[in-house]
Amino acid sequence: MDIGCGRGEYLKTFSDLGLTPHGVDISPTALEYGHGFDVKVLNLEKEDLSYEEEFDFVFSKSVVEHMRNPIALVESAHKNLKEGGVAVIMTPSWIHNYKAAFYIDHTHVTPFTKPSLRDMMEMAGFKEVKVYYFYQIPYLWKFPYLKFFSKLVSFLPIPYAPLNQVPWKTSNKINKFVRFSKEVMLLAVAKK
Repeated sequence: MDIGCGRGEYLKTFSDLGLTPHGVDISPTALEYGHGFDVKVLNLEKEDLSYEEEFDFVFSKSVVEHMRNPIALVESAHKNLKEGGVAVIMTPSWIHNYKAAFYIDHTHVTPFTKPSLRDMMEMAGFKEVKVYYFYQIPYLWKFPYLKFFSKLVSFLPIPYAPLNQVPWKTSNKINKFVRFSKEVMLLAVAKK
């Protein structure tokens, strides 16, 4: 189950991996984007998310920071998981993004740190909660020892879009490297 399935990119990716994905989103456009998949439209802060079946895996990226009551999301994830199922929740790291990037999106209302995300997951009933810093730069996943270069870039006063007007905006690779060296995510992994 993808909570906050949005444009359906992860639904398609999970399907390509041989999984049977289901999606949940607050926006009715998710039905259009998630065409061909089981997608529910509801507001987790006001409505109950219930499926007849339980899921092996729940995923949510960049959703909890938009919620005034984010525990509703992790409680829904916990409720709809099978015993032993795994939840992966991703959100911007407040420590890395507080200076400017977090509020570049005016709909961000709840920031998280490693301890606050872990505590929320445990309050919802999750076990074996681990929270990591996650860099959205694919070469670092394969070669983690190169993280040094990203960390160096993160300390340098190099502007990037969309936070700034930059001359290399047309060079998407440079901008992504600078942006995602500075804008680090939190990745929580937990079991029911």
